[in-house]
Amino acid sequence: CGSKEFIKLYAYTLVEHPIFVLWDLDTMLLQPMDSLFDAMLHPSHTPTGKAARGRITVQYPPLPHRIAAFFTRDITSARPWELRQAVQGGFLVAGPAL
Repeated sequence: CGSKEFIKLYAYTLVEHPIFVLWDLDTMLLQPMDSLFDAMLHPSHTPTGKAARGRITVQYPPLPHRIAAFFTRDITSARPWELRQAVQGGFLVAGPAL
């Protein structure tokens, strides 16, 4: 934590890559991320884009035509009556255009 978190900003300089993943070591993946990548790389009207969007579960549908990022919410930091939770900074899939 603290100033060491600024290293994450380096990911936004990787403009030669269409997508980057910020992933803290205390984050565990339970499923492949192929659908996230496909939904970001392929427009929603293409067969690949439609199929990828169909495999993604989101909290607030529908998904937009162009997806710039996926992130997780931190449900442990929200009060039970709050409708929206804070963004959890340990996992982010985005592109440099964001």
